[in-house]
Amino acid sequence: MEELQSTLHAKNLLKQLLFGRWQWRVLVLMCALTSALTGVLSPYYQKGFVDGLLSGHPVVLSLWAAFALGLLSQFLMQANVWLTSRESIISQKHIGDALYHRVLEGPGGFLAHRPVGEAVSLFAVDLPGATAILDQALASGLSMLFPILIAPLALHTLYNIPAFASWLAILGLAGINFLLAHRQSHFFYRFKQLAAERTGLVSEWVQNIRSLRILGRVTAAEKNIFKMRVKETDNRKAMVTNGQIMNTLAGSSTYLLNIMAVMLLLNLRGHDSPPTAGELLSLLWIVGVFLSRPLRQLPWTLVIVLDSLSSIRRLQNAFNSPLTPPQVRGAVGAHATAPEAALEVRKLNLSIQNKKLLSDIDLVLTPGELVGIVGEVGSGKSLLLQSLVGAVGATFERFALDGVETQGPESQEVRRHMAYIPQEGVTVSATLFENVLFEYGETSFTHSAESTHVQTSLKVSQFDPEEEHLSEGLLTEIGERGVNLSGGQRQRIGLARAHFAHRPLIIMDDSLSAVDVDTERKLIDKLLLGDWAHATRLLATHRTAILPHCDRLLFLQDGKIAMQGTYIQLLERSSAFREFIFKETVPAPISTQAPPVVSTEGPAPASAPPTEEEMA
Repeated sequence: MEELQSTLHAKNLLKQLLFGRWQWRVLVLMCALTSALTGVLSPYYQKGFVDGLLSGHPVVLSLWAAFALGLLSQFLMQANVWLTSRESIISQKHIGDALYHRVLEGPGGFLAHRPVGEAVSLFAVDLPGATAILDQALASGLSMLFPILIAPLALHTLYNIPAFASWLAILGLAGINFLLAHRQSHFFYRFKQLAAERTGLVSEWVQNIRSLRILGRVTAAEKNIFKMRVKETDNRKAMVTNGQIMNTLAGSSTYLLNIMAVMLLLNLRGHDSPPTAGELLSLLWIVGVFLSRPLRQLPWTLVIVLDSLSSIRRLQNAFNSPLTPPQVRGAVGAHATAPEAALEVRKLNLSIQNKKLLSDIDLVLTPGELVGIVGEVGSGKSLLLQSLVGAVGATFERFALDGVETQGPESQEVRRHMAYIPQEGVTVSATLFENVLFEYGETSFTHSAESTHVQTSLKVSQFDPEEEHLSEGLLTEIGERGVNLSGGQRQRIGLARAHFAHRPLIIMDDSLSAVDVDTERKLIDKLLLGDWAHATRLLATHRTAILPHCDRLLFLQDGKIAMQGTYIQLLERSSAFREFIFKETVPAPISTQAPPVVSTEGPAPASAPPTEEEMA
């Protein structure tokens, strides 16, 4: 798999499809060639049998030879179809696995700036479309190519018909078919592109149907979908019309070639030496049977090849889209260790599209500490948390857990160590129980030890199924993306999931923003300061009720930690922080005595409070 992925990333997906597993590709080639040779030998023995039959000396062996060769040709042709279909399935699995791992490799890539519908179409449309070059184009192409090359040679050998004349006629038909096929492939490409765009629009419509209904924008959203559907219909009409022209041309081409071949043979023999019945039969067999199927297949094979190449190009672009995975660039031991730190991050930087969003952030969390991150919208709070969990491609000089350096936020030890609660809350189309457990198929929960833990996690997260009017309790089905839940309910399910996971480091991205004030107070008392009192907690928030309870606050400005300290200290020492707080509503009275400032290395001993300039 690693070898496959490396070759795919090297911009040679087409090469991998055509020449990967080369032993099987050679077998396909030999089957097609042998099928063509046995197929063109069959009319030679037919000619001998018919001429012998008319002369009174039939050679029965010639009849059996013609029958056996024709049967062998058909068998090898079907074997070729089976082999290419098998190779297509194997390649589709390998490429699909590589594409799946590409999605998981890190931020960026083809998902960065494309709608969900287009990403889905890569798996649903382009993946089978790309491998069609094996199960359709390769099988049909070889079974078409060899007869087209061999038949003119057979006509020249048996009847002295110039091979170049046959090839010239076939080449003329192929040229016309290629133009029509190229036009048809354009329609196919537009079909896939429009279908992907419509899928994206429908997906957005489904996900936002409640909001659209409230805003009265359902008709406007549906209008865009209908417009896209009209474009698809127009494209399909043009595609069908062009396809009918191709079918008509392909069907009439063999008829024209039959007439041309008979006329050439008669002109070459003249009146003195007319062709025998056996010669006419074998001639019509070669042109009307042996060549008819390849010539009928020619336009559609060209369409499949061109369409498959477009899918291969789309997949290759997806594989070649640059990733921005998190990276730890510092040397081991470059910084003095903080052995008591639950999380230690040095020189965190983040740039997206050449724009610096986070700059030289150092962060040290001591075990059991509750640290709040505050700042204006756009200051970098969510990006900082997303950097810590590997959701964006930040760089670090050091990333350590419990004093032990790691490979970064995407390493397995980090993932097992932390729980992340996004602002929107992640819900899947499954039961409430399965959403908390984050596993599927756990329908026997009533006899499971997890059910008690799930109920406890929901209770401490202030989510009571009865009070939330979920009639089926833990078995209540949650709609896709939590469409049947409010924002506050989705957030509390996320909190319950993190509580159930029981991780020592909990990272929360404004995960109380959608709950009411009374619920927020209960969550602070029962969960953040209750069950999670001994966990290390990092919370980005715009809600001010939690701020006085934080051991330390980080105030972000323009992607940097402008200052840090307790809530009271920042209020007393920073006018920018006071202005920010008064915008949000001050939740608690200000004490006149300031606690000691907290440094970036954890709580510091009591000392004279620094000035605002020193804190900055």
